[in-house]
Amino acid sequence: MSRPTMNATAIPTMVDLFSGAGGMSAGFSSAGYRLIGGVENWGPAARSLQANHPDAYVETRDIRAVDAAEFSAKLQCHPNLVLGGPSCQGFSTSGGLSRSAGRKIDDERNSLFLDFVRFVDALQPEWVVMENVPGLLLFNRGVVAKEVIKQFRVVGYHVAPMILLAADFGVPQLRRRLFFVGNRTGAKIPFPVPTNRNPDLWKGFALPFEHLSRIGNKSAGAKVERHVSFEDACGDLPVIQPGGPEDRVVAYDGQATSDYQRSLRGRAQDVTLHYAFQPTEFERAAMEFLRPGQNWTALPPELKVGRFSKIRSYDATTLMRRLSLDLPAYTINTKFNDATTGAYIHPTQNRTLSLREAARLQSFPDAYIFTGSVSEVRKQIGNAVPPALAKRIGRAIRPAVLADVGMKANATDEHPQFLVDAHQDVDILIGLKAPRPEKKKVSDNQLGLFCESCAASARTQS
Repeated sequence: MSRPTMNATAIPTMVDLFSGAGGMSAGFSSAGYRLIGGVENWGPAARSLQANHPDAYVETRDIRAVDAAEFSAKLQCHPNLVLGGPSCQGFSTSGGLSRSAGRKIDDERNSLFLDFVRFVDALQPEWVVMENVPGLLLFNRGVVAKEVIKQFRVVGYHVAPMILLAADFGVPQLRRRLFFVGNRTGAKIPFPVPTNRNPDLWKGFALPFEHLSRIGNKSAGAKVERHVSFEDACGDLPVIQPGGPEDRVVAYDGQATSDYQRSLRGRAQDVTLHYAFQPTEFERAAMEFLRPGQNWTALPPELKVGRFSKIRSYDATTLMRRLSLDLPAYTINTKFNDATTGAYIHPTQNRTLSLREAARLQSFPDAYIFTGSVSEVRKQIGNAVPPALAKRIGRAIRPAVLADVGMKANATDEHPQFLVDAHQDVDILIGLKAPRPEKKKVSDNQLGLFCESCAASARTQS
């Protein structure tokens, strides 16, 4: 019996490649899509994806060993969307915004996007969404991003890249991610308009983070909320001590006090995963000195040991940083249990973030199922795309997806967006290297539709 080419219900279907625990799938599901398949190499993350999407077919293998045609044959129906985030950690921006130093272009992980393209070619979805690190777009004046765009065009898809700041879309986290969004239908590509902002966010920063984060702000609607803060996200979670039972279940600390808390509580009755790892003796001593917003530079001389005795005061400003209640968190990665690696100290308690707090800051619902040990769950949370950010992208493209697959959109599918023409010249679509102080202003009109959102990044010195 042949597989149906169109799903029976008016819900677009999707496949999630390099899925991790399913942050992208969770966001798109809440935006009105249905997961029918996924590929994830790491067992604990694949089991989490399966637990939250029991009807989907999940392949737990290295994607390079998976035959795309065989995988396609096991799906319930034709996928309208393929999404995912192939690892390209060789292009992480941790070493700078556009410098090639410290990045390995021959890192084997950097070619995994070709397997993403291979699956897209085999599955033939109408739309694709590929997530990655911002450094991929910035590396060597966009040479890698151009290759990504080229490879998609070879198999019949036109995609456009965009860097989005999660905090601008309701996530309590200053996390920037790159998204390639596109289709094979020729439709213009919608990107979401920011719903939140803080005009003072990047004041005092030497690097041009603002220019890499104000994506789409010129198209923002009249109603824009402030950024969601740590208190908004985690203020209803009870005080805990580090360590203790890993599987403890505790009560919420009273009623939810923000829309964000109410949204993530959902149907959950109790707090799970509210477990914080034990700090080291050094971390414990440092936490006694640090106030909200302070970092390692506020430590007394006797505690500035090891690498902290060598770092310049204006470098590595997020290390050993205590978060502030009234601001978003910084990027949550897989090491949020280690205060020496980032801004992971609780605003008022002498410990690093708990698993539940990190999941909240990543915008995972409290009822989301994570499988594995606490260390495995920590890695799943840190590696994920924030579901709330994915949801905004899913909402933005949904009317176009529905139109392309012959489904009818309704009023609830309409959300503010701005459009990108992916048929533009590749150099215009990229047009980025690390911005420097401009000497001569370039007209936005010269940069085209896409550069309405990234003109500040394209205005550079030669």
